[in-house]
Amino acid sequence: MATQPYRTAFITNLGDIPSTGSTYDLGDFQIGIFDAKNYNAVTNPSYPTTNAIIIAQGRDKRSFPMGIGLTNETLKLPAIKASNIRGWFGSKSQKPQNMIVRMGYDGVDSTKTLSLQEGKLMNFYLTLSGAPIGNLLGASSTTHYNSLTEAFTILTPCLDSCSDNCGANYDCNLIADAIIDEVNKRKIIGGEYLSKYVRASKITSCDTPSGLPTVDCTEWTLTVADLGNQDALGRVQAQYTGTDVSRVSRNGIYSTYKLTYCNNSTPTAFNTSVTPTIPNCTTCPSGYTLVNGLYAYTVTRTDTGNAAALTTFKSNYASTTEENTAIRLSYALGTSTYEVYSTSATLTAATAGDVVTLIGDVQAVCTQDTPTTIAWTEGVTCTKALKSYSISLKNDVCGNGFLTALQEAYEGIGTVTQGDTNASTCTTQYFIEIESDNTYCEPCTDATYTFTLPQPYNGSIWTEVAVDTTGVGCVCGVQFESAYVQRERKECFFDAVSYEVEPLFINVSSKNPEDIDYSELCIPDFPVTIVQGVKYAKGYGSSVLSERVKLSNSYFNRHWSTDPAERDAMGYELGIDLQGYYDEYSLTYLVEMPDATMASGFGQSQYQEFCSTFYFPAGQGAEFVQAINSFVSFPGSTVAPISI
Repeated sequence: MATQPYRTAFITNLGDIPSTGSTYDLGDFQIGIFDAKNYNAVTNPSYPTTNAIIIAQGRDKRSFPMGIGLTNETLKLPAIKASNIRGWFGSKSQKPQNMIVRMGYDGVDSTKTLSLQEGKLMNFYLTLSGAPIGNLLGASSTTHYNSLTEAFTILTPCLDSCSDNCGANYDCNLIADAIIDEVNKRKIIGGEYLSKYVRASKITSCDTPSGLPTVDCTEWTLTVADLGNQDALGRVQAQYTGTDVSRVSRNGIYSTYKLTYCNNSTPTAFNTSVTPTIPNCTTCPSGYTLVNGLYAYTVTRTDTGNAAALTTFKSNYASTTEENTAIRLSYALGTSTYEVYSTSATLTAATAGDVVTLIGDVQAVCTQDTPTTIAWTEGVTCTKALKSYSISLKNDVCGNGFLTALQEAYEGIGTVTQGDTNASTCTTQYFIEIESDNTYCEPCTDATYTFTLPQPYNGSIWTEVAVDTTGVGCVCGVQFESAYVQRERKECFFDAVSYEVEPLFINVSSKNPEDIDYSELCIPDFPVTIVQGVKYAKGYGSSVLSERVKLSNSYFNRHWSTDPAERDAMGYELGIDLQGYYDEYSLTYLVEMPDATMASGFGQSQYQEFCSTFYFPAGQGAEFVQAINSFVSFPGSTVAPISI
């Protein structure tokens, strides 16, 4: 078994391994496999042609040593002989899965529903447990298991004392809506809303469905090569103003963005002119050219800050820089700040007054040849609900209504139409139809829509137009879904916030789980079904994975510093997406150690077992796996190739 100092961990956000070059050519945090004889990159090493390999990971190339006894050389493992490999394993990452419990109708069995006689009250208990509740209570789960039970009494409408309703049941939709309302408005410890931990929604199946009118929408996705930061997101959002654009994933140098359009609309193609450069990459996407060894500069100058000024700037620096890499970072108070990459380590000002500042160097930059457009990809179909509100306004002194004024005031919010006018009171009714705040894309559950009430007009409040939103002949249930409450960790305060892996558990019962009252045994139960169990997160960047990398770095004299300024200046960074997921690959092998105490004759031909673990973004370690599989696949090998 490998002793602790011989357990190393390497993590990367790049899925590809180099096919050419040496260890020096590795990108930042890129993992590569090299022939131990000549340090040339190999992608399919075969024993005995390649007797031993070296696995290395790139680091920032700094112009100064990174501390006493700490150089900026590439991190390398000892030479690994094929015959000395003892184990080769892989483990696939796993995203956490929330617990889902349904009370009443479970989505399949129509004999289950929320049944309550008129005039009766409904009581139930919702118990939450797990580490997230321990954090809420401020208690240590090492002393006892943490749980929180909330009791609910569902208030039902008053009955008509003059009617005979003996044995009649409430409409199950009324019961389900009342349960959801009580859960969503409940506050728990510290004034936290219970809905932050549990999401309640209605599940129904009706002989004659009904509900709010809806409009079809479509989710669209766009995959583009960019920096993957907030600035890159902003450049995409700028081309689709008024639309909610979000980044949903990051794979190598590619970001995937999502937006939703309704009424059969199609987003215009994305213009790539806003992504002229992609730094620190080894393979360029189509339409880009790889340029090695560039230096990054900012240049500030006084200009008008428009497109013509950018064109002039590019022309001024065309002879000394990569012209297509120039972009304007900001413009304020008559001064523009530009970013540009150059092959020169000492870029001089092209015009008087320019202030040139070196901000760093990059190993490789993909520069754009010619801007193109990229079409969005059509995804799943979703729906938005429509709801109407009304307002009554007295006409002005000339008898004119306010239709035009209302349409202008609520432009972009909803469609305003005019209703009836009462000539005797000079009052006109107006309607506005608005779309729901959320878009529903889950085909297997009943839609739950939320709306924002339009702002009052000159002090007059809009009133919701009542519609029948329930069906006929329904069975109903309420779904409780636990939230996965994971503490957010960032490198700035990494050590101050501990990681956790336990999800939130839910229990629903008509009897108090914390009470010993045997009379409750006579209370009739309502059906409760667990339709989805929990799954623990695996390979989560913020959890034990990052702790392993920190410990491993210390063996290379890269000790973790709690001071963010020192980490930035000295290049100490984990290189981990703390909210990402990583597949894990482990290689165990023997290494012949240097002779110790040669004079005594002891310590010669001593072998030490090493265990090296490699983390790749989920689904992106195929090239690395193929290379190691090739290396262990020789006649007589006791190590089998892997596949996850």
